[in-house]
Amino acid sequence: MIRCMRTIFVMNGQENSRPVRGRHHLPTAALLAACLALPGCQSPMDAGADSPARAAVLSAHRDFLSTLTDARVVELDRDSSEVEAGLTEEQLDELDTMSGMSAYEEASDRAGRDLMGEDETPTVALTLQRAIRLAIENNLDLQTARLTPRIGAQQFFEADAAFDATFFFDALYTDEEQPGPDTAAVIGLSGDVKSETLVLNTGIRQPLRQTNGLVTLETTLQRLDDDPSAAGVAPFYLADVLLQLNQPLLRNFGQDVATAQIQLTANARDAAVQDLRNSTINLVDAVVEAYWDVLLARQQLLIQTVLLERTIEDRDRIEDRLEFDASQVQFTEANCFVSLRRRDTIRAHRAWRTASDQLKRLLNASDLPLTGETLIIPADEPLDTPLSFSLLDSVTTALNERPDLQAALFDIDDALIRKRVADNGKLPVLDLLASVGLGGVGIEDAQDAYDDVYDGDFFDWGVGLNFEYPLGNRAAEAAFEQAVLENRQAVLAYRTLAQDAILEIKTALRELALQYELIGSTRDARRNSANNLRAIQAQEDAGTALTPEFLNLKLDAQQRLATAEFEEASALTAYMVAIAELYRAQGTLLEQMGIAFDDPIADEN
Repeated sequence: MIRCMRTIFVMNGQENSRPVRGRHHLPTAALLAACLALPGCQSPMDAGADSPARAAVLSAHRDFLSTLTDARVVELDRDSSEVEAGLTEEQLDELDTMSGMSAYEEASDRAGRDLMGEDETPTVALTLQRAIRLAIENNLDLQTARLTPRIGAQQFFEADAAFDATFFFDALYTDEEQPGPDTAAVIGLSGDVKSETLVLNTGIRQPLRQTNGLVTLETTLQRLDDDPSAAGVAPFYLADVLLQLNQPLLRNFGQDVATAQIQLTANARDAAVQDLRNSTINLVDAVVEAYWDVLLARQQLLIQTVLLERTIEDRDRIEDRLEFDASQVQFTEANCFVSLRRRDTIRAHRAWRTASDQLKRLLNASDLPLTGETLIIPADEPLDTPLSFSLLDSVTTALNERPDLQAALFDIDDALIRKRVADNGKLPVLDLLASVGLGGVGIEDAQDAYDDVYDGDFFDWGVGLNFEYPLGNRAAEAAFEQAVLENRQAVLAYRTLAQDAILEIKTALRELALQYELIGSTRDARRNSANNLRAIQAQEDAGTALTPEFLNLKLDAQQRLATAEFEEASALTAYMVAIAELYRAQGTLLEQMGIAFDDPIADEN
């Protein structure tokens, strides 16, 4: 991990940093313990020491970290500067005053006519800290991503509701008339039969979470009115109370099977939280890069503007000396350089505007709308203090902290859940069916019938078994083998993501070292170019003739200085981006920037 954060981002004059100590070595036991300290939401790693997911992750971490136990803490370094060694402090200060980023504090940054037709485009100074805060609060992509965990939470509640008790009520009324011949016993007496039936059925069904069975308690009330009545009584009432149990004994038995879908939706919900955290990290990283892109684009405009002004001054001096020691060829050549540098300045105008719009798109701030033409001026300066790092610490941190790896753990757990369900699916169907009931009859009303039920004179019970087993059981065996392969696939996908993370870490560290070295070399080049231009200017002030060779020498020296200044600014901003990229690769960019992750699920709970 980086040992010193004091050089990363200075915002509003205050350092947003937390020093982290590095180590030369980590014992294997401590290393594995660190691997298990997975943060964030409920993780499959919390299932216990015997969890297959835990074993798979431990194995992957052990393989990745076994070759890094001897990794040392490395401090960024670069070769000593020959320029600094050959010049005095006063000379270096003079060169830094006439060139470099600090030399352009008073330079004009007019960006030309904007899309509103205004020549004076409004500008706003913006710190990196405020830019990040605005993006987290307003970015549309992040607002969209925040909804996914909340959707996942509702899907979890929906799945968990499968074990809620269900109240049901049915009502059926029938009125039937069955024609029949007149009876021979009594002439004129009809043999028609009329029947009115009202059936009311109500009760509660309760799924059993522990066993995956179903318990039903219901009562049925019937009102029968037959004319003529076979019982000699019309109407009369029948009532019963029935308790039923439908319980799988082999296939589909147990809490693991019963709650599989709930566990899958819980994992999907928690994985969505990790995806949101990853989106937040990526957004902050994008804002950091866009912020320094704006600074670099504006610096390029300042450099090109000053270069254009210097060239115009030289052309005007040549024009003033046309009747003395300057030629028309020299004047036209100087005009050519003015046109070329004005072209570059125009392009720099557009680059600053484009970079500002890219940042504003990420911020989506009401006071900095993308539709507006306000230009952003970064208020923070890039720094170049060397950092210290340990490859072992960085890789360990990434394996523990990266949201994509956390989400991949849920994929492993999902595969294990499906594997358990598929394994259970290979068993035969053997369901227990049991019921007990009480019945009663009433003449006067329904209450009379239920009073008879409570007397317990009519008691019914039944028990049965339902058995099924497909010959060959090929479908279940194939489903189980598929689940086994998907489990292996999930573990391999995790290891692949871990490899990608390690590659990103190493790439980020190399980029960090490269840009730190480039700062030194580009600074030397800029100071040498400034020293060269100063010497040429001194010769001209001493009265050196404006020969074509001398003019070309001076114009080339101005161009070399401008190029060197841009290269130094580019290295400085790239170094800042490289620092953010390292923390993004480690999964700790939010913490390093002092940002508390906003978990929408926790907020709702």
